[in-house]
Amino acid sequence: MLPAFPAQPLAHHRCSEISFTFEICSETIYFNNNWPSDITVRVNDVELLTFTSPGDFGGRRGKYTPAYWPVTSTQFGLLKKIAVNEDGVFMDNVLVTNKIRFSDLGLYGRSAVKFEIGIKENAEHKGGLNLFGKDFGDFPQAIVMSVK
Repeated sequence: MLPAFPAQPLAHHRCSEISFTFEICSETIYFNNNWPSDITVRVNDVELLTFTSPGDFGGRRGKYTPAYWPVTSTQFGLLKKIAVNEDGVFMDNVLVTNKIRFSDLGLYGRSAVKFEIGIKENAEHKGGLNLFGKDFGDFPQAIVMSVK
């Protein structure tokens, strides 16, 4: 589980969309570009989606991965954007489901937005996950939450 985001942006404005952008891949020893993992994303205990990361990526140094990090280890991931609005849940701007909507997330009246990324016990591909910060991987950012 990841720490919660402050909910102040939601306290004074009516919003219609929330999104999270992050760099992620599967996890195994060293790296394996063909190591699938079923990764589940939840907000405020509402399961949004599960997607399959195709591998734990290496074989070249990540653009922002420090020189001290061994090249034989995980180097970079995929940049993913998960967004929820009244039309549904989107991953990388593609509709995944219209059964969950922004209004289902219970975002108002909270001090924080709970954001979780994990592997379910019953996942078909239990390849773990690597989550990258702003100084590792191919994208110079940590997890970014945006509201509109």
